[in-house]
Amino acid sequence: MLSRFALVLLLAGAVQAAPPKPKYPYTNSLKLVDFTTWIHKECHYKKGFLTSTQSGFRWSDGTRARFWGMNIANRNLWIERAEIDAVVDSLASSGVNLVRFEALDSKGALLEIADVPGTRKINSSRLDTLHYWISKLHQKGIYYYLDLIDFREFQPEDGVENARLLPRAGRPYAVFDGKLIELQKEYAQQLLTTVNPYTQLAPANDPALVMMEICNESGFFLYPKATDNLVEPYRTRFEQRWNTWLMERYRSRAELAKAWGSALSEGESPEQATVRLPLLLKPDAPPRQLDGVEFLYDVERAYFATMRDHLRSLGVRIPITAVVSSDVPAELAAVAAELDFLSENHYADHPSFGGTEWQGKFFYNNKNALRDDSRFAFPPFTAQLRWESKPVVIREWASVWPNQFRANSIPEAAAYSRLQDFDGVILFGYKTGSVRDRLVEFGYQVDPTVWDLFGLGSLIFLRGDVSTPSQIALLEYADDKLFRGTAGDTDLVRLALSLRLASSRAMGKVPVGDLTVFPVGQAGPKATEWLKQLPVEGGGKALDGSGTYTSINAQIVRDSGRGRLYIQTPRTLCIAGELATVPTRIPGLSLATQTPVGAIVLQSLDGKDLAKSQRWIAKMVSVAENTGQKLIPAGASAPAAFVLDQPGTAPVLSKGILAAGATRLTLWNNEEMVVDQANGTWEFLLSGGKAYFWSDLPGSSLHYQGRRFTCQGELPAAQPFLQPAVVSNDANPFAPTFP
Repeated sequence: MLSRFALVLLLAGAVQAAPPKPKYPYTNSLKLVDFTTWIHKECHYKKGFLTSTQSGFRWSDGTRARFWGMNIANRNLWIERAEIDAVVDSLASSGVNLVRFEALDSKGALLEIADVPGTRKINSSRLDTLHYWISKLHQKGIYYYLDLIDFREFQPEDGVENARLLPRAGRPYAVFDGKLIELQKEYAQQLLTTVNPYTQLAPANDPALVMMEICNESGFFLYPKATDNLVEPYRTRFEQRWNTWLMERYRSRAELAKAWGSALSEGESPEQATVRLPLLLKPDAPPRQLDGVEFLYDVERAYFATMRDHLRSLGVRIPITAVVSSDVPAELAAVAAELDFLSENHYADHPSFGGTEWQGKFFYNNKNALRDDSRFAFPPFTAQLRWESKPVVIREWASVWPNQFRANSIPEAAAYSRLQDFDGVILFGYKTGSVRDRLVEFGYQVDPTVWDLFGLGSLIFLRGDVSTPSQIALLEYADDKLFRGTAGDTDLVRLALSLRLASSRAMGKVPVGDLTVFPVGQAGPKATEWLKQLPVEGGGKALDGSGTYTSINAQIVRDSGRGRLYIQTPRTLCIAGELATVPTRIPGLSLATQTPVGAIVLQSLDGKDLAKSQRWIAKMVSVAENTGQKLIPAGASAPAAFVLDQPGTAPVLSKGILAAGATRLTLWNNEEMVVDQANGTWEFLLSGGKAYFWSDLPGSSLHYQGRRFTCQGELPAAQPFLQPAVVSNDANPFAPTFP
């Protein structure tokens, strides 16, 4: 057997003048594996338009659809075509099957034309660039996702009253003002019905467009200060609508006074339209507050329904959503009542600001997200999106640079998203242009801690290496809980650390599965008791006294006390987080390493269990930072513990160190793999009886089955695939296979 192994020699050339750097230095996230063929093979354009069901997204033939995607935002879109080509190649080779184009209505994007006042005409040059992006995604079998109102800055020339006083996207005015809604409809028609000259399809008729957002991060609750301080003439009109709503419900001031008691002040009368709106920042007494939140819920439902019906009239057939505040059950319930899926964000260590947002130096806590088992951790925070059995898409998420624990993020998101049966997970994001070769916040295209695991994350999520349990904890909201305003009165979302979670308005629709109903409002110690009593298949408890959470299928273990995550499935093994020098064991894998922080993933690439696989990969990442980067302690009065004093420049450094026996793995077959390296990034591929080793640390070596494999430099670009129609995975050792 050993004679069949071949070593990939990475030879350094003779000492010469360094060749010029490639203009678009994008490479595969995995150096030895390319996912392009599979992404194209799994494309379902011919299966018609995507549909939303109570059992997830489906194609027209009933096939379940899932998406592992990437966000590309406004300023990163308007680049030359050669760079677009390189980016799309990079996305396809790294397992991306969906791109969300974000903030297309921002300054400098589709709705800005030099010397043309207002925002009512689309910039034809920018639209052509977007159409080219879409055509390149078509060629690779990658779908796309559009949002409508995002950061549009309405102008007086648009016919908008007091336009200069409105915030970006008119939040929250665009949800209720008739003029602003008509402008949104106008833009949607322009964007969705203009034929793409490269595909010969308008987006409304393009099955590659699989999802749409009516609004991005809008609604009444995400920016409550703006809702509490509406400017004129909008405030007067909105109060009139509120008083009309009260009259329809109570018919008279006397009936309202009977219902509200002392919460109704002297001089307030719905007949006279003098009942003030409830406050969100400092909530009013319950009767006024409950009615007020339900009123806002009804207003949002009307807006969603109006925009949905308009989009359908344009020929849009795909699932539609609106993105509001994921921490407000009433807003999520409003989306679920009118639209097709729920979509939201999660950011670990989002930057804080010392003054004006996005100006000056940024502040971070630099904590390990795996030590967080609160309701704000990724599993519970995202799982609360599941309402009334509607599909769920995490349309923006990241562990934000310069947090040093970013290596946790791909395994955590992929594993828990599949546990929760989510339909899409979309990283934010991918940077181009002048910042493409260094680390920046929300940019991972050259981040080995994230991008180098992205393809393996796609296998965990898209292939389903973590299984989805049938057990569901249903959080049932009675109206007195639903319309309180926030979800802060329940800790039950933490059940998502162990099993599937769903939410419903009391007496509403319920998900399909094995249900345990938890009435919301019984929080505090009882929630912890429920967590402790939750059984794990095979015995044991979901939560023990040390803060270790085991999924009900026993495939995910989250050790919050030690800051580690374990994934243990037949086709994927992973240890991530704070890696101790003492051996860490899970079934099939033992790890001892001098690397303090990182992730190791072993994964089958031929669809078989690792114990029987003939094509598998081992990949390890650790930390990464820019050259000259400085994250230093901040002062006691700072908004977070650390400040990014110097962002640094390219090249990105992974701080690899040559050290004999620094990383030791014992595999499922009791064979040992030893890498003479701490920190840094490396990968090992066994395929077709041959072994391939790559490391970003020249001179690193790996020992396996009595052989020593050395790495002397950067690996050239991965072997390109031939056309998918004429190549099989069996013929190419670099291609993953799916059952």
